[in-house]
Formats: sequence, structure tokens, C-alpha cells
Amino acid sequence: MFFRIGGTRPVEEVRDVRVASSARGSWRAHHLRAAPGYGGSEDGSPMVRLLTEALDPLLIFFVLTALALVRLWSGPAESRRRLKWVTVSFLGLAVVCLPVVSYFAAGSLEWRYEPLNDRPADAQAIVVFGGELLPANDVRLEAELGRESIYRCLHAARLYRAGSPCPVLVSGGDVDASRSGPTLARSMHDFLRKIGVAGNDLILEERSRNTYENAVESAKILRERGIDRIVLVTDAIDLLRADLCFRRQGFEPALAGTNHRATRRSWRLSDFLPSSRAATDVGRVTHEWLGIAWYRIRGRV
Repeated sequence: MFFRIGGTRPVEEVRDVRVASSARGSWRAHHLRAAPGYGGSEDGSPMVRLLTEALDPLLIFFVLTALALVRLWSGPAESRRRLKWVTVSFLGLAVVCLPVVSYFAAGSLEWRYEPLNDRPADAQAIVVFGGELLPANDVRLEAELGRESIYRCLHAARLYRAGSPCPVLVSGGDVDASRSGPTLARSMHDFLRKIGVAGNDLILEERSRNTYENAVESAKILRERGIDRIVLVTDAIDLLRADLCFRRQGFEPALAGTNHRATRRSWRLSDFLPSSRAATDVGRVTHEWLGIAWYRIRGRV
């Protein structure tokens, strides 16, 4: 699932995500093929999917804990009084682990922006914010781009090919200065070259360490080149904070989200059962809303 920097093999196992806009500004997902680990089993068989969901360790322990609480509640009144707050905490945890809750949580960030699959005619450049870079270690001999970074690069390359060649600015420095190896921007640069973006159209921004710095440092480079109309590519769940940061710098970017989470409209029983994947997504949404609040306090947006 990861792209190895410096390797010669093409990206594998990255599934395409295609969405379509509907009339009057509303939109829904038209087609979604999930990446492994996001939205379905790789096998695709209903039986395999059912077993995978039923054997989720989080769900198993939730069921066991629920059975234990039921048994304890059936005990003496004195012990039931002591269980009140434990039960409330358990129910709260169960709620934030539900896929239906994670769906609407992600939608609170993603549904503000329609998917963008065509590059606006007046766009002068494409800006790609970095996601994750897995550093080299004893197991990974070379740095590897994480899934989110790959999705962003793939969508940026798609937009690049949608019109005449234009500059593509990749933004992302060393989050951990203690680690050696390429910056996130350099790794994305190398990947984009391998999937067809011309090297002379790629611009590196390697100083930033977070979303705010992505916008600040990218804005400096864009102004130096006389560019003020851009397409910004990042995860759909990150678009709001990225948009606010760029607007603070005086830009009004066209927004191209990737890796949409809140797209499925049909419901299954498993959407109402605790899931570790849903818990992860709720945590990610919470991180974004807290980040936006912190940026507002600091005057960054």
C-alpha cells in the first residue's frame, strides 16, 4: 500500500476514488472503491466481509464488557449504584465507536465542499499538502509515502493532466528533525515524477511542519512567482482547516479533497456496531475540530 522512495516499482493496491456532483450544489458519492483497510474487505465476498467485521477485536471486547455489565447490574442494589458512571462511560465510548457516528462526524467537515475532479480554467498552479511519510528504519530500508500522501499525489497528477501543464507545488518538511532522510515534499516530488508530472513543473516547499506552516510557506513561494489562483489538494477531512489557513494568507483556493470518508448512503447492520475503524475516524475528526479551535485562538485562521 505504500510507495517506496527510490524504488522502481509502480504504486500498487491504491484504489481509485471517484465521486460525482449532483445539481444545485448538493452532492453524493457516485462510485467508491475503498482502499484496503478503508471501507471493505479486499476479497469483496460478503461472507469474508461479515467475518472480518464480526471478528473485530474492539467489537468482541465491547460485547464481553456489555455482558459483564448486564450481569453486574443484576446484582445487589448497592453494587448497581457503583456501576452508574462506569456504564455511562461505556455507553459513551460505544457511541463514538459506531460507524454511523463516524460517518456524520466526517461529514461535518467533508460536506462543506463538493468534490473537484476538473481543474478550473483560471487555475495557475496546483498545491499539494503532505500527509504521512514513514521514515526508514530496520524494517523499511527507505522512506515510504503513507496512504494519504499517495492519494493526494494521485489526485494532483489527475488534475495536472486535466489541462495544459502548470506548476505543482508540494508542501511538507521534516516533522521530526531527529530523523534523517528525505523531506515529505521531496518524497512526494519523486513520486509525482514517476506518475507523469514533469520535473520542471514541480516546486518544493520543505520548511513546513503543520497545516498552518504549509499555507504560510506555500503562499510565500506563490507570491514570488506571481501566482494567486490555485487548486489546493489535501484529504477531504482536512480541507476546512487548510482552506482557512490559506484564506488567512490572502488566497481563495479551489479545493480538491481526496480520501473521502462520508460517501456511502446505504446502511448495514454493522454500521450500528462498534468498530475500531470508526473509532479511528472519530478521533481524526476530533483532532481537526480541536485544531481549528486552537488556530482560531492563536489567530492563525
